[in-house]
Amino acid sequence: MLGALLTNNETYSRVLGVIDTSDFYDPVHQRIFDKIKERIDAGQLASPVTLKAAMQNDEGLAELGGPKYLVRLAGAAISSFAVVDYASIISDLSAKRQMLASFDDARLRIEGGDAAAAIATDVETAAGGLLNKTSVKPLIRSHLSAIIGAVQQINDAYQGVSPPGVPTGLGRLDAAIGTMRGGDMILIGARPSMGKTTLAQNFIFNAAEAGTGVFFPSLEMNAEAVATRFLSLGLARRKATIPYNRMLKGDLSEAEMRALVEESKRQESLPIYMGERDVREVSRLRAAAKRAKQRMDDSACPLGLIVLDYLQLIQSSRAKSTYDRVSEASDLCKSLATEMNVPVVALAQLSRQVEQRDPPTPMLADLRESGKLEEDADVVMFTYREAYYLERRLNNLGGGDVEKEADLRAALERCHDKMDVIIAKQRSGPLKTVPLYVDLATSNVYDDRSHVADGLI
Repeated sequence: MLGALLTNNETYSRVLGVIDTSDFYDPVHQRIFDKIKERIDAGQLASPVTLKAAMQNDEGLAELGGPKYLVRLAGAAISSFAVVDYASIISDLSAKRQMLASFDDARLRIEGGDAAAAIATDVETAAGGLLNKTSVKPLIRSHLSAIIGAVQQINDAYQGVSPPGVPTGLGRLDAAIGTMRGGDMILIGARPSMGKTTLAQNFIFNAAEAGTGVFFPSLEMNAEAVATRFLSLGLARRKATIPYNRMLKGDLSEAEMRALVEESKRQESLPIYMGERDVREVSRLRAAAKRAKQRMDDSACPLGLIVLDYLQLIQSSRAKSTYDRVSEASDLCKSLATEMNVPVVALAQLSRQVEQRDPPTPMLADLRESGKLEEDADVVMFTYREAYYLERRLNNLGGGDVEKEADLRAALERCHDKMDVIIAKQRSGPLKTVPLYVDLATSNVYDDRSHVADGLI
């Protein structure tokens, strides 16, 4: 196969996405492939002659005969028609070697007394990575097929058919962004206490109630804490308002306890799978998502939405800096969206620099130091609660300025339950600010103020 690349550089484009450097067993072949790739990507000729100069100091190549070995490779070139088949064979053999290595490592760990659950999880993670690697998708698509798909979508909209994707369940927001479509990465960024997690939990709950399977690996809270918020959320929508902090304290009447038990029974059937906080590493997160998809795809509510809370908590053993780590986390979100054809909602915490402005309204520039988030996201929205900053100013005011304190209290009363969702980037729609109302005590977000319980903000 290397010979075919050396004699006909045009075959290189056909093996893209099928094979990579690490798939070659022999380190010399890895370096030869790297040089071929490097030259072709730079628009230069890759041949035995040009590689001779580029690899003249390669000791491994010298042991095989140096430039003569490159000539022999070219002489043994396969037909260009078979290059993809040969690349697939090499990729498959590479995957099998990695599987054997994973099994050998598992055997050693078993003999060493490691826990079976930990070994099984790591084997599954490794297998999931290999499955993703060997699942090759087409690199091109004809304009005809794209036109057919576009006309079908337009006709569905014309006929009043519900658009493809997952609605947020919030009328004002759906009117602004449409639905969350398969393959899209939706980023929700904010400073702490701005309601980004609450907004995402409403997306999850609304989607699950509509019959869409959701995978929610909250890296910040454990599954029980998340479930408590969902119970409070569901109860409030049924006019039984019980703030989740009261649930945690057990501060409930007998009637409230009965209502909570009834709500828990109602929510048992919601198609939500949560990830434990120890799945923070990129490869484990990917494996967990694949496991959730397998389980839900066999049910009446297949996976339709993934929500990650939040990106900066995702870990990577390969990243050398925070920028690299967040970029790899962003790559994970985008790849899960495209591979599984579901929308992925990713939450991100913004830096303190936002609060150096007055007012501290977030903007796209606040993502510039956060890896590739702005580049990868199809939609970027920020949550902003003016009330939070008014409360801070009020608490720091002291008792000296009565008039200023009265003005702050009046302003706080006007916006105490308001949460602005700032759509700062959208590939298929306008940029605007959507006013919503939030009840943080019960984790609820509403289109209008009438639903928000008094005294709970």
